[in-house]
Amino acid sequence: MSPWDSLDSWSDYSNRPPASLEDAVYEHLQYWRRQEPPHQLIERFRLLFLDGANYPDSSITKALFTLAQETNAEREFKYVLNRCCYTLINLWYTQPRDHWAIPELIALFDDPATVSSAPEVQRIQALVKEFVASDQYAALGRLRQIFSEPKAAQSFSAATVDEQPLAYRIRYYPFLYDNSLLTKDSGQEQKQNISDLRRKAEIDLGIRLARFHSGQGKASSGAGLVNPTLLEQPALQEAIGYYTGKIDGGRTQKDLARWFATYSKTTRSFRDFKEEFVDYLLSPIAAVEPKYSGNHFTRNLRQYLRETLSEFDDQRLNSFILVETCRRVLNFLVVDSPQRPVFRRFRHLLEDIGYTLTMGLLLRVVLFCSAAKPWLERCFSVLFNLHERRFCKEVPWLVTSLEHANVALITNFNDVGYQF
Repeated sequence: MSPWDSLDSWSDYSNRPPASLEDAVYEHLQYWRRQEPPHQLIERFRLLFLDGANYPDSSITKALFTLAQETNAEREFKYVLNRCCYTLINLWYTQPRDHWAIPELIALFDDPATVSSAPEVQRIQALVKEFVASDQYAALGRLRQIFSEPKAAQSFSAATVDEQPLAYRIRYYPFLYDNSLLTKDSGQEQKQNISDLRRKAEIDLGIRLARFHSGQGKASSGAGLVNPTLLEQPALQEAIGYYTGKIDGGRTQKDLARWFATYSKTTRSFRDFKEEFVDYLLSPIAAVEPKYSGNHFTRNLRQYLRETLSEFDDQRLNSFILVETCRRVLNFLVVDSPQRPVFRRFRHLLEDIGYTLTMGLLLRVVLFCSAAKPWLERCFSVLFNLHERRFCKEVPWLVTSLEHANVALITNFNDVGYQF
């Protein structure tokens, strides 16, 4: 399932004039969320959308029935229902004591309602069933996983994780939140809440990772520290060293990116830049794996870049060309698109040079062009969303990749003061 809805469907909905029937339903829920505690609101929501025949306010029921009969209801009702869910969820998110209600509300859709004999109720139930198959509900399901799990530091074993669906792991990868928890119709309040949720998760992970890293080799302080990743300790230490330490002539990944950013300003044309970009990306790999100085993968990447935005070859590099080029390189290296999720090259790199060198390659792209970082997160979200129903033991390559992405991004993109 893709992270985004079809553009035509959402644009049709978002460009419509304000609908008084929809507003009546939203305002009704907004009124009652100020009057009732979460458990009563959840029951109210169930009666309105899943029961339909016994709701106490007939004017709201009629408004819902009318909406369900509109010509475009099959495409648009999911947006209405999604907004109704978040009308309650957004309030509960701001009250930590009410966080339990978020998964409880979403869980209502697990059990199909008793089929009604009333045609108008059957219509609502059919649209709710379609909602459960939508991207909106998939995003809600991921949000449910985050709030269904304890927030405290956990002692999980690899064996335990192997038997879990990948979807259960969403809360541990905050860099996935924007693309896996938001959809085209997400409102500003929802976006702010997800941003807040992400930042808190990143700070928590960063602090635990920094403490664990600094505690290694100190018998007194390191004994009680829990590894906050699924990586074995030697692999984690190697990854942190590669993502943050000196790798090339005494330079770190950030040093290399800064050097190349300065150097690229002197390139005569975009054509020249593309040739040098390949060298920047692959030279650290070739230093470890000499075949990457000119093997099949390297030749393919070089040819791909030569054909990328070739209409601008004679121009100087500018911000648009730079960002678009880096986006396309990430598509080439990780996954093409939600509609065409081809990731053979990514799997090949993992198998051929390993996780650390592969993630280091992706890291060099986004350290050089920070505006491409959301695109890298999007690529990983495409992979996560595509495989989330698989058990972790069925996609170990993806689980380990997500762990490495977590470490690489947290150690290089933090602004809260912890050091590695």
